[in-house]
Amino acid sequence: MIFVILFLILCGICNGAPNVCRLPPRWKTNYDFDYSKQQHEWATPNSKTDYYMLVLSWSPSFCKHLPSTKRNHTFQCQYDDFGLVVHGLWAQSRRARTLRQHPRNCRNSEALPLTTIKRHFCMMPDESLIQAEWEKHGTCGFRTAEEYLNTIEKLFTALKIPDMQQLLRDKRMDQYKLKKAFIEKNPSLRSNNMIIYMKGTDLIDIKICYDLKLKYTNCQRK
Repeated sequence: MIFVILFLILCGICNGAPNVCRLPPRWKTNYDFDYSKQQHEWATPNSKTDYYMLVLSWSPSFCKHLPSTKRNHTFQCQYDDFGLVVHGLWAQSRRARTLRQHPRNCRNSEALPLTTIKRHFCMMPDESLIQAEWEKHGTCGFRTAEEYLNTIEKLFTALKIPDMQQLLRDKRMDQYKLKKAFIEKNPSLRSNNMIIYMKGTDLIDIKICYDLKLKYTNCQRK
């Protein structure tokens, strides 16, 4: 057991991870993303980025709601190691009235080096997710993937996260109580800086909004 813990710590350190997590025994070799080949993707490169939305996913709920065939082949769902993880950082427009009017897929990009994927895997535990989020959202607000992912890491590590396991054991938990818990840990955070989505008692995601200087700002629901 001690050997396993030391191994995980060393893996995390070697890959420069901001925190330690279990790593895949084999890494994906094909994780590139091309929005033009995706059925439900689109490009709005001319939409102005006014603010950013950090999207956090509660891994147990994500895995619970996946079809079993997909869940069994999704690394983060094989163990109970992952809790609140990053889905992405989305460029947003205050002029948008529909989802399709926000900045998206602003330019095509080559597959990221595996070293970059490994560096951020504990924060975003899927190779394809990291690549897709960079191309779909990062290209609309950042010059490089490194700048995009480092910004996510900065925001995520600066956020003080309450004890999610304890909070979610309360079957009466709702978005308002979760917001209160986050605000207590992060006094400069306000209720209108957050959007929390729950499906019944399952936490699905938490969205936190930042202005272009990476200060908290009001979220727009469209």
